Amino acid sequence: MPDASLAQPKDPNLPLYRYAADRLVPVYGRRRGGKRIATVLLGEWMKIAEADGHLPQSGRVRVAFRGGTGYVAPNHLSPLRHLEIFFIDVDQGDSILIQTPDDRRILIDGGQTDDAHGFIITKYGLDKPDHYVDFEAVVATHSDMDHTGGLINILRDPRIAVKRVYHNGLWRRTKSAGDPGPHPSGRVRGLADEPALNASPPLKYLMKRFLKAVRKARENLPRVVAKMKDIPRWKGRIDTDLGPMPCKRLDAADRFLPPYDDHNPYVTMEVLWPKADGSGSGASYPWYGDAGKTVNGNSIVLRLAHGRNVVLLTGDLNTASMDDVLREYKRRRRNGRPMLRTHVYKAAHHGSQHFSLDFLKALRPEAAVISSGDNAKDRHGHPRAVLLGTITRYSSRAKPAVFSTELARCYAKLSDRQRRDVQEYRGGLYEKAIEGIVHLRSNGRKMFLGTVHGRKGGPHRQALWKWDVWPEE
Repeated sequence: MPDASLAQPKDPNLPLYRYAADRLVPVYGRRRGGKRIATVLLGEWMKIAEADGHLPQSGRVRVAFRGGTGYVAPNHLSPLRHLEIFFIDVDQGDSILIQTPDDRRILIDGGQTDDAHGFIITKYGLDKPDHYVDFEAVVATHSDMDHTGGLINILRDPRIAVKRVYHNGLWRRTKSAGDPGPHPSGRVRGLADEPALNASPPLKYLMKRFLKAVRKARENLPRVVAKMKDIPRWKGRIDTDLGPMPCKRLDAADRFLPPYDDHNPYVTMEVLWPKADGSGSGASYPWYGDAGKTVNGNSIVLRLAHGRNVVLLTGDLNTASMDDVLREYKRRRRNGRPMLRTHVYKAAHHGSQHFSLDFLKALRPEAAVISSGDNAKDRHGHPRAVLLGTITRYSSRAKPAVFSTELARCYAKLSDRQRRDVQEYRGGLYEKAIEGIVHLRSNGRKMFLGTVHGRKGGPHRQALWKWDVWPEE
């Protein structure tokens, strides 16, 4: 694919915007001298706030950023957008927000609570008049509550335009004999794009709620797009020629998550799993012993590539399905390297002990992200000690890293007033709003993972937050 780090997004507002060009960029309170008032991660946006909108001949550049206003050295600013991935803290569950260098968004899973929805509202200011956002795709890797439940209110939100919905085609049923479909001879059948609410065998309650939310998103799409197209922020950047919103089963036969195929100049998202035998009504997936393991084991797996950087997103794969994925792709290569070799691995099934050692050996991840959460309802004890001890054992780096939303979560949630301050860029609370989030930023060459923690008072109502960023250089 083309070098994503050199691709130039078409952005009518681009002259006003710059992006942090280094691992960590200091923001100061004065044009010359003075103290640091904030630190921003690679790729964070900053808007030129000079009186004439032009860069000064000397000294630092005045910018507005999510935490307020300040001054940044011009060599720390880039005109190019970066890939941003947010591994959202949703307690026991998964939710991953991807923002591509051409300012498009994909949401993969939503946890089981409204935490992901709340993060999206805060990030895009959706509780303000005339604030909307669009998603190229919303992906439910599989139908478990801790991946799908939190998507329902996102799909229903009248300020969110969802263009496509994807899932793995396995819908949970109330009768065990047909849950999630008939499964003779070690294969599960009955795969469906969008079953009827009164389907037989009957769907479970969560499945019906999800389907109703999909229908609501389909109704919302033309209305939201009609409002967005006349707002300056979105003029020329929102697709208006849209057909009915598809709700579709996604598997390896599709090859890519649209529109992120080999022709996309920024990012590719290749679908590695599940892989059906047959087609149409005869399509089937592997049966992994019971309904729960089968739904998990056939999770949607995406290989995201941005320039030279690779991220593997694996849903809730288990030991047997990892071995199946390994058999399918062990000898395949992409751009001269083993296809499964990855820089960052989103750990399957929240760090479960049910994993394949051979699969991890093939991945050789340089860093891993685990999305899990201990709370009063957590019955799983994720992440498990054996997984933590093994996940980067076969890394090609001398100093690999493991990030955990659970470990990053030691914080109190924002009050309503604090949330408003974040959206108005007052009080230096933005970092507080993103505690618990594991951030990934890539320019196609360099890639960093980071979390924020700790604080101390700073000038100008700011707060200096500490970043734990990998790699260290």
